[in-house]
Amino acid sequence: MARAPGWQVTSIGAYFAYVRHPLAAASAEVAERLAREAGVLCLPGSWFGPGQEDHLRFAFANVRAEALNGLAGRLAAISG
Repeated sequence: MARAPGWQVTSIGAYFAYVRHPLAAASAEVAERLAREAGVLCLPGSWFGPGQEDHLRFAFANVRAEALNGLAGRLAAISG
């Protein structure tokens, strides 16, 4: 995440990471934009309760290391 300015992992589990996004948009909009523009699938934080609009949930079970290494660049590309 260090290569994706403004993006911050706020919690991490065995199979997913909960990430704060820096965009001035609701998490559902950011999740849709990531899917359409960057080919990244994630769940909006708003699906997990109120006050989560600035978060996204990324699952990384069964994801190759190469794909994870490219994530920061994809996030940075839609950030600015």
